[in-house]
Amino acid sequence: MSLPLKHRWEEMKNQSFWYTLVWIDGGEVKQKHLKAGEKRVKLWVRRAETVLFCAYPLGVFAPAGGAITPNGRAQVLLSEQEGALCHTLLESSKINADSLGSLGYPKLLEEMRSKADDFTLIDANRLQKDLVNGELSSSSIQVQNPLAVVVSSIPQGYWVGQRKCDRSFWSYWDGEGVSLLLGEGLHCFWNMEEALLLRIFVDLREQVFFVSVQKGPLW
Repeated sequence: MSLPLKHRWEEMKNQSFWYTLVWIDGGEVKQKHLKAGEKRVKLWVRRAETVLFCAYPLGVFAPAGGAITPNGRAQVLLSEQEGALCHTLLESSKINADSLGSLGYPKLLEEMRSKADDFTLIDANRLQKDLVNGELSSSSIQVQNPLAVVVSSIPQGYWVGQRKCDRSFWSYWDGEGVSLLLGEGLHCFWNMEEALLLRIFVDLREQVFFVSVQKGPLW
Protein backbone atom coordinates (compact mmCIF):
# COMPACT_ATOMS: atom_id res chain seq x y z
CA MET A 1 0.00 0.00 0.00
CA SER A 2 1.36 3.42 -0.98
CA LEU A 3 0.43 6.98 -0.02
CA PRO A 4 0.37 9.93 -2.43
CA LEU A 5 3.85 11.41 -2.76
CA LYS A 6 2.99 14.82 -1.27
CA HIS A 7 0.03 16.48 0.43
CA ARG A 8 -0.21 20.15 -0.59
CA TRP A 9 0.50 21.25 3.02
CA GLU A 10 3.57 19.01 3.12
CA GLU A 11 4.82 20.74 -0.03
CA MET A 12 4.29 24.19 1.51
CA LYS A 13 6.23 23.39 4.67
CA ASN A 14 8.64 20.95 3.00
CA GLN A 15 8.05 18.54 5.86
CA SER A 16 6.25 15.19 5.77
CA PHE A 17 3.14 14.28 7.78
CA TRP A 18 2.69 11.27 9.97
CA TYR A 19 -0.50 9.34 9.19
CA THR A 20 -3.00 7.09 10.91
CA LEU A 21 -3.86 4.19 8.61
CA VAL A 22 -7.27 2.59 9.21
CA TRP A 23 -8.65 -0.50 7.47
CA ILE A 24 -11.18 -3.29 8.00
CA ASP A 25 -10.08 -6.88 7.59
CA GLY A 26 -12.50 -9.70 8.32
CA GLY A 27 -14.96 -7.30 9.92
CA GLU A 28 -12.32 -6.03 12.36
CA VAL A 29 -11.20 -2.38 12.39
CA LYS A 30 -7.42 -2.09 12.48
CA GLN A 31 -5.06 0.87 12.81
CA LYS A 32 -1.39 1.51 12.18
CA HIS A 33 0.72 4.60 12.81
CA LEU A 34 2.84 5.64 9.83
CA LYS A 35 5.77 7.81 10.81
CA ALA A 36 6.65 10.98 8.91
CA GLY A 37 8.02 10.17 5.47
CA GLU A 38 6.76 6.58 5.52
CA LYS A 39 4.95 6.32 2.18
CA ARG A 40 4.86 2.56 1.62
CA VAL A 41 3.76 -0.22 3.95
CA LYS A 42 3.26 -3.98 3.62
CA LEU A 43 0.20 -5.51 5.29
CA TRP A 44 -1.25 -9.00 5.49
CA VAL A 45 -4.97 -8.92 4.60
CA ARG A 46 -7.57 -11.40 3.44
CA ARG A 47 -7.39 -11.88 -0.33
CA ALA A 48 -10.91 -13.31 -0.63
CA GLU A 49 -12.67 -10.04 0.22
CA THR A 50 -12.62 -6.31 -0.34
CA VAL A 51 -10.39 -4.41 2.11
CA LEU A 52 -10.76 -0.62 2.34
CA PHE A 53 -8.02 1.75 3.53
CA CYS A 54 -8.01 5.35 4.79
CA ALA A 55 -4.81 7.20 5.70
CA TYR A 56 -5.56 10.28 7.83
CA PRO A 57 -2.89 13.04 7.81
CA LEU A 58 -1.91 13.84 11.43
CA GLY A 59 -4.70 11.46 12.41
CA VAL A 60 -7.57 13.90 11.81
CA PHE A 61 -7.51 15.51 8.36
CA ALA A 62 -9.17 14.46 5.10
CA PRO A 63 -7.84 11.00 4.24
CA ALA A 64 -6.37 9.40 1.18
CA GLY A 65 -8.20 6.18 0.38
CA GLY A 66 -8.26 3.06 -1.73
CA ALA A 67 -9.11 -0.63 -1.71
CA ILE A 68 -7.81 -4.10 -2.46
CA THR A 69 -10.40 -6.39 -4.05
CA PRO A 70 -10.64 -10.15 -4.65
CA ASN A 71 -8.65 -11.12 -7.74
CA GLY A 72 -7.43 -7.54 -7.97
CA ARG A 73 -3.94 -6.10 -7.72
CA ALA A 74 -2.09 -6.77 -4.48
CA GLN A 75 -0.81 -3.18 -4.48
CA VAL A 76 -2.95 -0.12 -3.96
CA LEU A 77 -2.08 3.57 -4.31
CA LEU A 78 -4.28 5.65 -2.06
CA SER A 79 -5.73 8.85 -3.53
CA GLU A 80 -7.35 12.02 -2.23
CA GLN A 81 -10.47 11.50 -4.35
CA GLU A 82 -11.07 7.98 -3.07
CA GLY A 83 -10.46 9.15 0.49
CA ALA A 84 -13.92 10.72 0.74
CA LEU A 85 -15.55 7.52 -0.54
CA CYS A 86 -13.56 5.13 1.66
CA HIS A 87 -14.20 7.29 4.73
CA THR A 88 -17.94 7.09 4.06
CA LEU A 89 -17.76 3.32 3.61
CA LEU A 90 -15.68 2.81 6.74
CA GLU A 91 -18.20 4.87 8.72
CA SER A 92 -20.93 2.48 7.57
CA SER A 93 -18.95 -0.37 9.12
CA LYS A 94 -20.04 0.89 12.55
CA ILE A 95 -23.48 -0.43 11.62
CA ASN A 96 -22.55 -3.47 9.55
CA ALA A 97 -18.87 -4.24 8.97
CA ASP A 98 -19.70 -7.45 7.09
CA SER A 99 -21.27 -5.46 4.24
CA LEU A 100 -17.83 -4.27 3.09
CA GLY A 101 -16.13 -7.62 2.52
CA SER A 102 -18.26 -8.46 -0.53
CA LEU A 103 -18.43 -4.89 -1.84
CA GLY A 104 -17.88 -4.51 -5.59
CA TYR A 105 -15.54 -1.56 -5.09
CA PRO A 106 -14.27 -1.08 -8.69
CA LYS A 107 -17.85 -0.85 -10.02
CA LEU A 108 -18.87 1.55 -7.25
CA LEU A 109 -15.84 3.74 -7.90
CA GLU A 110 -16.59 3.78 -11.63
CA GLU A 111 -20.19 4.85 -10.95
CA MET A 112 -19.03 7.56 -8.55
CA ARG A 113 -16.57 8.99 -11.06
CA SER A 114 -19.22 9.03 -13.77
CA LYS A 115 -21.37 11.31 -11.60
CA ALA A 116 -18.95 13.60 -9.74
CA ASP A 117 -15.28 14.55 -9.51
CA ASP A 118 -15.71 15.81 -5.94
CA PHE A 119 -16.99 12.92 -3.84
CA THR A 120 -17.98 15.25 -0.97
CA LEU A 121 -20.98 16.12 -3.16
CA ILE A 122 -22.32 12.55 -2.97
CA ASP A 123 -25.16 12.01 -0.49
CA ALA A 124 -23.24 9.90 2.05
CA ASN A 125 -26.35 9.08 4.11
CA ARG A 126 -28.13 7.58 1.10
CA LEU A 127 -25.04 5.61 0.08
CA GLN A 128 -24.48 4.23 3.59
CA LYS A 129 -28.14 3.35 4.07
CA ASP A 130 -28.35 1.35 0.82
CA LEU A 131 -25.01 -0.36 1.48
CA VAL A 132 -26.01 -1.51 4.96
CA ASN A 133 -29.44 -2.67 3.72
CA GLY A 134 -27.93 -4.61 0.83
CA GLU A 135 -29.63 -2.35 -1.73
CA LEU A 136 -26.58 -0.68 -3.28
CA SER A 137 -27.15 0.35 -6.91
CA SER A 138 -26.46 3.21 -9.30
CA SER A 139 -29.44 5.10 -7.84
CA SER A 140 -27.72 5.00 -4.43
CA ILE A 141 -25.27 7.60 -5.76
CA GLN A 142 -27.06 10.92 -5.55
CA VAL A 143 -25.13 14.11 -6.34
CA GLN A 144 -25.95 17.19 -4.29
CA ASN A 145 -25.30 20.82 -5.18
CA PRO A 146 -22.43 22.47 -3.30
CA LEU A 147 -23.28 25.07 -0.69
CA ALA A 148 -22.35 28.70 -1.32
CA VAL A 149 -20.29 29.77 1.70
CA VAL A 150 -19.11 33.33 2.36
CA VAL A 151 -16.19 33.58 4.77
CA SER A 152 -15.43 36.96 6.35
CA SER A 153 -13.84 38.41 9.49
CA ILE A 154 -10.89 36.01 9.44
CA PRO A 155 -7.19 36.95 9.70
CA GLN A 156 -5.65 38.14 6.47
CA GLY A 157 -3.32 35.98 4.44
CA TYR A 158 -3.22 33.05 2.07
CA TRP A 159 -5.42 30.10 3.09
CA VAL A 160 -4.63 26.75 1.45
CA GLY A 161 -7.32 24.07 1.30
CA GLN A 162 -6.40 20.56 2.43
CA ARG A 163 -8.11 19.06 -0.64
CA LYS A 164 -7.30 19.95 -4.22
CA CYS A 165 -11.04 20.35 -4.86
CA ASP A 166 -11.18 23.07 -2.18
CA ARG A 167 -9.65 26.15 -3.76
CA SER A 168 -7.12 28.23 -1.87
CA PHE A 169 -7.76 31.94 -1.42
CA TRP A 170 -6.47 35.26 -0.11
CA SER A 171 -8.25 37.22 2.60
CA TYR A 172 -7.75 40.90 3.43
CA TRP A 173 -8.69 43.01 6.42
CA ASP A 174 -10.70 45.42 4.28
CA GLY A 175 -12.22 42.71 2.06
CA GLU A 176 -15.90 41.86 1.74
CA GLY A 177 -15.36 38.18 2.35
CA VAL A 178 -14.52 35.19 0.19
CA SER A 179 -17.12 33.08 -1.60
CA LEU A 180 -16.59 29.32 -1.72
CA LEU A 181 -18.60 26.38 -3.06
CA LEU A 182 -18.21 23.44 -0.70
CA GLY A 183 -19.47 19.89 -0.38
CA GLU A 184 -20.55 17.91 2.67
CA GLY A 185 -18.47 17.66 5.82
CA LEU A 186 -15.40 19.37 7.24
CA HIS A 187 -13.19 21.55 5.07
CA CYS A 188 -9.88 22.85 6.44
CA PHE A 189 -7.71 25.70 5.19
CA TRP A 190 -4.22 26.44 6.52
CA ASN A 191 -2.62 29.88 6.79
CA MET A 192 1.05 28.98 7.17
CA GLU A 193 2.28 32.55 7.75
CA GLU A 194 -0.10 33.11 10.66
CA ALA A 195 0.01 29.45 11.83
CA LEU A 196 -3.80 29.29 11.81
CA LEU A 197 -6.37 26.73 10.71
CA LEU A 198 -9.75 27.66 9.28
CA ARG A 199 -12.41 24.96 9.76
CA ILE A 200 -15.68 25.08 7.82
CA PHE A 201 -18.26 22.39 8.51
CA VAL A 202 -20.98 22.06 5.84
CA ASP A 203 -24.34 20.32 6.21
CA LEU A 204 -25.86 20.06 2.73
CA ARG A 205 -29.09 18.53 3.99
CA GLU A 206 -29.84 21.50 6.26
CA GLN A 207 -28.06 24.01 3.98
CA VAL A 208 -26.00 25.47 6.83
CA PHE A 209 -22.31 25.91 7.62
CA PHE A 210 -20.21 26.66 10.69
CA VAL A 211 -16.86 28.48 10.74
CA SER A 212 -14.09 28.48 13.33
CA VAL A 213 -10.43 29.57 13.43
CA GLN A 214 -7.85 27.90 15.65
CA LYS A 215 -4.11 27.43 15.93
CA GLY A 216 -2.76 25.63 12.91
CA PRO A 217 -1.62 22.01 12.72
CA LEU A 218 1.80 21.24 14.15
CA TRP A 219 3.96 18.38 12.97
